[in-house]
Amino acid sequence: MKIDQSKLPKHQRISTTIDVEYKNVCDLFFQKSKKNPHKKFLFCPGKNEKSYTYIELEQKILSTAKYLEKNGFKKGDRINLVVPNSAEFVILYFAGLLLGMVIVPINEDLSPVEMLYIINDSKSKAVFYDPAYKHKLDEIEVPSAISIEKIKDLPSQNPGKIEETTIYDDAIIIYTSGTTGNPKGVVLTHLNLLADAKAVSEWFELTENSRTLCILPMFHNNGQVMTLLNPLYAGGSTVIVKGKASLMSFWGLIEKYLINWTSVMPSILSILLSLKKERTDNSFEGIFCGGQILTKSVQEEFESRFGVPIFEGFGLTETTSFACFNDYPAKHRKIGSIGRPLSANEMTIMDENDKELKPFEEGEICIRGLNVAKEYLGLPDKNMVAFRDGWFHSGDYGYKDERNYFYFKTRKDFLIIKGGENIYPAELENVLFRHPSVAESAVIGIPDDLLGEEICAFVALNDKIEITVEELKEFCKGKIANFKQAKEIIIIEEIPKGPTKKVLYRKLKEYYLNSHK
Repeated sequence: MKIDQSKLPKHQRISTTIDVEYKNVCDLFFQKSKKNPHKKFLFCPGKNEKSYTYIELEQKILSTAKYLEKNGFKKGDRINLVVPNSAEFVILYFAGLLLGMVIVPINEDLSPVEMLYIINDSKSKAVFYDPAYKHKLDEIEVPSAISIEKIKDLPSQNPGKIEETTIYDDAIIIYTSGTTGNPKGVVLTHLNLLADAKAVSEWFELTENSRTLCILPMFHNNGQVMTLLNPLYAGGSTVIVKGKASLMSFWGLIEKYLINWTSVMPSILSILLSLKKERTDNSFEGIFCGGQILTKSVQEEFESRFGVPIFEGFGLTETTSFACFNDYPAKHRKIGSIGRPLSANEMTIMDENDKELKPFEEGEICIRGLNVAKEYLGLPDKNMVAFRDGWFHSGDYGYKDERNYFYFKTRKDFLIIKGGENIYPAELENVLFRHPSVAESAVIGIPDDLLGEEICAFVALNDKIEITVEELKEFCKGKIANFKQAKEIIIIEEIPKGPTKKVLYRKLKEYYLNSHK
């Protein structure tokens, strides 16, 4: 179907036309299931290994949709998923979308307080959870908590008449860190998901024989788009594993399941290089990579040792997943570049006055297109700034060359990217400030060979109060997710500030680097 761009906000409109063949995300799944009902689509390795053909998974989705319907869920309702990578996540995901509901995944590693913020902000009707995380939900008041055990082994049944879900309807809300310390809900539509999956699938020429490995968490849109919807668009299949522990068996999984593609952060490449395990397969075609700066040394060492090309790209939660990629096949890549824009979107570089810049002039990377988010949930002021003048202003800086290849340089703000996880300084600063001994704090990212960046907190204490670094670290436990805890805390007399009293984060980073030479 041709997209009626008059129905889209200006920041989603592009100068070319693009066809999306499906009415919504579930229509994509059911059409592929109809074409190849007995083809294996989903594999879930582990102690209790599971696999599903398209038609087997379709029946699970329909039965779960009926369960949701019986329990009063309807189009427009939002539900949270505190569920790790699993068949149950996929089933609930598609069942909810089938009824026109909005899926709001939550990082299961967050603290109960952080989960509660997302639950309340999203106004979700219920929280579906894996029993392993029940203890976290027991600490907070939630509207309704439903164990995923309830959807296992449901009788075969179909929902009643389903209200039509259009391609313009909301599909998911992904929460991403905000500069105030509270995360922002990024609203993505069915069009966003379909357009990005189509663009990536066609860019890399995926087919019905393509199989991906999902090792990134599915509460991220990368996990959902790159290794679930991307192969689905081609009629392929996917293997979904839980967490980073699977990296120990990475090459074994690639060989056993004949995997062709996976999507990773650069830090994962460093981990694989550190392991004494070698490639043994004949199926692996390439790796999608983004979320952090990919260093030339890591790319060269990985490709030399394992013989697998890495395709670097660039994207954000607000662009559904990737907005640009380096060229395929590998021989056409421009190493060091984040590539060219996908067919679903357009990109440019703008100066501080929102004027487009010429090739090789550095400025802010801006994107518009069918894969650009609809909005931030309930944040009109932020929407006016971020999606102004028909472009999404990413907050990332770079440049493009004369052939429209883009290059990432740095971040506009001081976001910390630790192993692909986005962490804003304010998140930890807010926790530290609650301690009665702390007068002020400032948090920066510091270099880390494995994770890209680690966290360092500078703390200035109230007069005549003594406290140790260990006591401050202990205070932070349970108040913020483990991956957001400071690796180092440095107590100093005063946090450096400029004339307007803004914290000089750059000065702190210079101080740290100079003292650790």
